Amino acid sequence: MQPRFLRSIQYFCLPCLVLCLALTVPARNTHNFGGDYRILQATEQGDNVELRISLRVINYSGADVKKATISLASSLAPFPLREPFDWEKEQVPFKNVTLHFNEHKVVPGLVGTFTIPAREYERWPKGGPNFMIDYKDAAGKQRHEHIALVPAP
Repeated sequence: MQPRFLRSIQYFCLPCLVLCLALTVPARNTHNFGGDYRILQATEQGDNVELRISLRVINYSGADVKKATISLASSLAPFPLREPFDWEKEQVPFKNVTLHFNEHKVVPGLVGTFTIPAREYERWPKGGPNFMIDYKDAAGKQRHEHIALVPAP
């Protein structure tokens, strides 16, 4: 009876434990940044749309972030599994951004102008813009993460 019981643990419980751990480890760095966005102005320019956007970003990462760069990426194709599109390379990111940990006071908005393909803009009502943040964490490790944004009320 005992070898059968040990075999069931070996073939069932151990793989389940490994799977649970594998799914938990990547989740540690998710949702470190969130906030809202507001489209201040949208102007069609042929196949593109010029947008003036305001972002309010809140840092949930556990430590202050300094000298961060926030950039706009396409929401049509997953990044970093591909090279950046030409329009992404042309966008001027927000640079030297400081975000204090868990600061819920009135956080000053970041305002920028971006020109994106109309096809990208048409997708935003379904999922919003795809802003990414690059920064060094408290341990000095370089990070590249998605910012979870919702439309401002």
